[in-house]
Amino acid sequence: MLTRAEKQTQIDALRDALAGAQGLFVMDFTGLSVGEVTELRRRVAEAEASYIVVKNTLARIAVSGSRNEAVGALMLGPTAVAYTTRDVVPLAKALADFAKGHDKLKFRGGLVEGQLLTGVEAQQIATLPSKTELVAKLLFILQSPMRRLVTALNWPLRSLAVTVQQVADEKARQA
Repeated sequence: MLTRAEKQTQIDALRDALAGAQGLFVMDFTGLSVGEVTELRRRVAEAEASYIVVKNTLARIAVSGSRNEAVGALMLGPTAVAYTTRDVVPLAKALADFAKGHDKLKFRGGLVEGQLLTGVEAQQIATLPSKTELVAKLLFILQSPMRRLVTALNWPLRSLAVTVQQVADEKARQA
């Protein structure tokens, strides 16, 4: 049994950890072995995120009054929280990939940029491209019209150059 001071320490630590989170996912890990949880933690760490098992009551207290308060409703039964201060897509992909091979890991829901998600919606985040990929696609789309404009502007000059070259070649043959 934890003392009141130890509980308060855990609440403060969890509140601080989740305060800067861009996104978090609430997971049910019932039935996973210690080895499987260790592997899951490794994959989450590779996604530059964190995975912690929480006591529901303490977690609900930690998120109450914060922008993450809505997620408190998802904390029922054995609960783990995976969170990141960076792009949420790599974390969601790491969790979803692990869940494909381990039926016992379930998405209960999540909170991404203040939006409460159901378990299915949280899992669908894994299918989205990352912010880096989206920026690259946007730059490609923005660059495409400029490339076409440059090509269109160069076409008359190219045609003129080819015509001049053909006239020069014809005169050279006649001479």
